[in-house]
Amino acid sequence: MTRWAGLLACALVVGFALGSQVSQRDIVQDVAAQPRDDKVTESDLEMYIDVYGTMQADHGLSIDDVLVEQGVTLAEFRDLERRVQADQRMVDRVRLALLNQAKARSAWNAPESAGEQEPVETPN
Repeated sequence: MTRWAGLLACALVVGFALGSQVSQRDIVQDVAAQPRDDKVTESDLEMYIDVYGTMQADHGLSIDDVLVEQGVTLAEFRDLERRVQADQRMVDRVRLALLNQAKARSAWNAPESAGEQEPVETPN
């Protein structure tokens, strides 16, 4: 009798383990089958560039500081970031926009007239 009880217990454990694996697989498939909106709108992209551009211009700001001004949560921003990073064309647009913003702020690109000053006469 104990031999049959042991076999029955083993069969129940194996059956339970297989059943839980099937359930987990079904759950993963259900989540993967749900349509996700991976498109990045033009306004989303502009906001994404603004967030990084603002932090690039002021290194003292944290992402949380900038997102509060934008009215976006960190989770929403990270989701947007994931969608942008998934599209190489978007990544290239962001890089170019941030590079242009950095060049515009650069002292090396300041107009020459801004660097020219009248010589100061000193008394001898």
